Amino acid sequence: MNLRTRVLMIGGVVGAMIGVAAAYLYLRSTPTEVDREGVERLPSPSPGKALTIGLSVLTVLKQITGLGAA
Repeated sequence: MNLRTRVLMIGGVVGAMIGVAAAYLYLRSTPTEVDREGVERLPSPSPGKALTIGLSVLTVLKQITGLGAA
């Protein structure tokens, strides 16, 4: 297995673990809503919050790749 494949595999596993941790924290911090049929639903994030999260992710990726280094 060459270096590129190894780095991609490790990055994929680490990214999946971070995604699961983020989802777990989101589920713990957000109250679920139950409709009349008993189906649980999560409220949608506000557009402002979604934009903030998206920009934060882009900032982290920029720092990881070194594009933000001065």
